[in-house]
Amino acid sequence: MSDIEIIAIRGNDAEIRVGERTYIVPFIVQGSEVSFAFDGEIYSVETAASSGARGRAKHRDHSLAAPMPGLVLKILVQPGSVVKKGAPLIILEAMKMEHTIAAPRDGTIKTVNCKEGEMVQPGIDLVELT
Repeated sequence: MSDIEIIAIRGNDAEIRVGERTYIVPFIVQGSEVSFAFDGEIYSVETAASSGARGRAKHRDHSLAAPMPGLVLKILVQPGSVVKKGAPLIILEAMKMEHTIAAPRDGTIKTVNCKEGEMVQPGIDLVELT
């Protein structure tokens, strides 16, 4: 397979070049790693070398929002649940990959703003943590 080059990032889509063709693919940010699916394979790229990507990754890492449009597969907490930092809260499916929304800090679940089976959009907090 040819090398894959990331040309540009627009919102939650990456423009990639494979050989002489370009494609637009959605991606997921987890920590300092960007993952996307292309041609039946999953690719991951470490972004720590890029300060712009690092800033985005930090924001996503501490977010209780969906990183991209996805389907809520499983809700693992309910209002009143006490959670520790890193505890899984919600499992989403996006781009045929599972993505776990984890607690960014210790706290108590105030509200759950989604239902299993619901399609969610990025930027909306799925859980409120106090």
